[in-house]
Amino acid sequence: MRRLLLIGGAAALIAVPSAALAQADEPVTETDPAAEEVVTTTTDKALHSQGSGGFRYEGSGAVAVSGEGVVWVRDLSQAKDLVKTPSGYARTKTSKDGTWTRYSGTGSLSLDGSQFVVRVRGTFTVDVDPSPTHPAVGRAWDRGKGETTLKGGVPWPFWSDQKIVLSSGPMAVDLFGRGAPRWFRDGQDGPRGHRGKPVIVRKVVVTRKYVNGVKVFSRRVVTERGWFQWHRRDPGATWRLNGPASGTVDIADIDGRLRVWDKSAAKDLAVTVPTGTTTTTLPDGSVVYSRLRDAQVRLAGTGFRMKAVAWDLEGTFTPAAGSLARSFVRGKGSFDTADFQDLRARKRDGARILLQPVAPK
Repeated sequence: MRRLLLIGGAAALIAVPSAALAQADEPVTETDPAAEEVVTTTTDKALHSQGSGGFRYEGSGAVAVSGEGVVWVRDLSQAKDLVKTPSGYARTKTSKDGTWTRYSGTGSLSLDGSQFVVRVRGTFTVDVDPSPTHPAVGRAWDRGKGETTLKGGVPWPFWSDQKIVLSSGPMAVDLFGRGAPRWFRDGQDGPRGHRGKPVIVRKVVVTRKYVNGVKVFSRRVVTERGWFQWHRRDPGATWRLNGPASGTVDIADIDGRLRVWDKSAAKDLAVTVPTGTTTTTLPDGSVVYSRLRDAQVRLAGTGFRMKAVAWDLEGTFTPAAGSLARSFVRGKGSFDTADFQDLRARKRDGARILLQPVAPK
């Protein structure tokens, strides 16, 4: 899982003065709501999605769909082992070979199979979880208005447009990039202590739903407010671990900074960094290790959170047996899990990954 660098890109990187890599470009006081936020709403399912718009899942496991609209299901398995249990839909259409089925109206649908794809359009609630015979391994996408939650995590809005991956560990990342936005919480006084631009984004959202089998369109304007500042020289690669995670992280190369939270009851997080690394303890108890250059870092613990932000980042995470973790990656490059290889991380939106405990064989 390696990348090819263009000669021009490498020359541009070499030409950057050393001042660009100074401490000023590595702020350690940035807010981190994804890690500090108290979880008030979560789910015990591998994936829970609820809203209006569209949803797609391709993989294995058990899927429960309910709501109003249209649902398409296609069996991709060689054994054709997909079990479908519909209820309440006004119309059902199945292909001659039985590989795909279309349901429309208001109802519910339960699916269980080894390889299938389900698409939902309308107003829906979807739960994905392992079944007694099939693990929940796959990828999901959503759009429209609503929220998606990974097991034990916080809800994220559809408009974040993040790829969702359900898999298991170990996990490996190979990320790089330059340029990133610094977002701040919206407030009357703006981002205190920071220079930023107030941004009001108005989006036109067109919703399509089905009422008694008839397609109905609605159009509305959504306003989003926030403060941000784009920094071309900021590190563009991000790797998070949450859960809290339990296991070991081996970073073979990092050019940037690392922030860790020890959430274990025993406070047993062990961090190994090179001599001379700048260390800063923040008010919330987290520790930032900055000015890391071509550094090797190792973490080991039974309950920790991690956020690595870098220009170049290569590392692996090996979860402890029977533990669950959530991850987020963003930047150029790719990442691997136990079930997927060379998945693109996406420079702006990123991807969220659920690393589930491996089922005993």
